[in-house]
Amino acid sequence: MFKQGAYTYTSNDLELWFKVSGKGPICICPTPGWGVSADFYFHTLNNLEDVLTIVYLDTRGTGRSQKPPTANDYTYKQYASDLDNLRKLLNQEKILVLGHSQAGAHAMQYALYYPQYCAGLILLDTLPALDEHLNEDTQKNIMARQHEPWFEEAYAAYISEAHPQNDKEFTHFLFDILPFYFVDQDIIKQYQEAFQATTFSLDAMIGQETVQLELNLLPDLHKISVPTLLVVGSDDFICPPLQSERIHLRIPNSKLIIIQNAGHFPWLEQKESFFSRTRAGLQALNLIPENT
Repeated sequence: MFKQGAYTYTSNDLELWFKVSGKGPICICPTPGWGVSADFYFHTLNNLEDVLTIVYLDTRGTGRSQKPPTANDYTYKQYASDLDNLRKLLNQEKILVLGHSQAGAHAMQYALYYPQYCAGLILLDTLPALDEHLNEDTQKNIMARQHEPWFEEAYAAYISEAHPQNDKEFTHFLFDILPFYFVDQDIIKQYQEAFQATTFSLDAMIGQETVQLELNLLPDLHKISVPTLLVVGSDDFICPPLQSERIHLRIPNSKLIIIQNAGHFPWLEQKESFFSRTRAGLQALNLIPENT
């Protein structure tokens, strides 16, 4: 096993970056794939490092990891292969996979492509499919915020037809719509350093848009037999609880936790509740020992 620290490895002809931190079972945490780097996660999820050795991975084209030759080289099969090559490098027979948001789809795909090497899944505020069910749910959640003082400006950015042309413009766009992701707007200010330390790749976003069109895991989720913990904020507008419930109903050995008064990042808005209930959920599914 690698000592704690940052490393690179070669997977499918790309040099990818990862960071090892924590203690306990090995848990790979890939970034969602649409361009956000791992910095945000290792700055804010570190309380889980008390019970898990988390391997934070900059997925292909994000952060410090190399960009693939074309936008067609961002596929779920390639994401899963990159995860398994990292598993081999870490010399692990099986791994846990933690995925937040779109990375939850990466985690579920890994369990489907490599079931024999997956020990369990931790899915935070994720979704199983991009379909009308999700679109209607998201739009309803957006309009529920229309009386907020920040709504007009954030909504104008959200529906704008002007597409970012570079990483800088992409970053500005993401910060413009960030209020939608939180119940408590003061949390954004509290974690400003973590957001500022994070980079965003437009190249990865363009590639991920192609992958997203293919996302419909619903017919296959029943094939996932590993213990699966789902945690979601009650007020997440983009990956709302109904989406986690769709997953929970289809994965036999799964447990669902809903964190009240939290949006897309429940570990920021309800820190104590999130980490204590997540730890208890991991213990209930035997993903970590009871005495940790």
